[in-house]
Amino acid sequence: MDDNAGEVTEIYATLAGRVDDDMVQRFFKQLANAVSNGVQSLHLMVQSTGGIISEGIALYNYLRCLPIELTTYNTGTVQSIAVIVFLAGSKRKASRTATFMLHKATFYAGSPTTSFQLSAATQSLMVDDGRIESILKQYIAMPEEKWDVHRFVDLFITADEALKFGLIDEIADFAPPPGAMLINI
Repeated sequence: MDDNAGEVTEIYATLAGRVDDDMVQRFFKQLANAVSNGVQSLHLMVQSTGGIISEGIALYNYLRCLPIELTTYNTGTVQSIAVIVFLAGSKRKASRTATFMLHKATFYAGSPTTSFQLSAATQSLMVDDGRIESILKQYIAMPEEKWDVHRFVDLFITADEALKFGLIDEIADFAPPPGAMLINI
């Protein structure tokens, strides 16, 4: 916090739930207001089991380019595309009991599907897997056997492993100080 009267330069926020277009719109609105009002630092707690890949990548790209210092926190679980959102933080922290989960992109047909539709869905999944993996490998240095698990099934990563692999910088809790501006996005 800045000592200037009434000027808030650091905020703490919680981002919980499904990564979807509603979350992205709320986030864009809140952060545009914060940046316009001079916020220089954001501490963002992420709690999510994932959601829509395109929305998560949009949030990741948006957060990386904001003119603020971003610290992300995992206090429970960050899974699927929410891991990509989490990686946007220039500083990344997780509570000792937090976990991360990575998996390949998935598709639910939901109705009768033609071979052409399945082929297009397969192509889309391969593109999404490539986008996600290129982002993950910028930050995470896991042993090859972990990448092999990720290739076929859900991969769960503990906070200790996340620190070892470079997914986080520190094991620490999201703990806003008394009087901090705290918002829920």
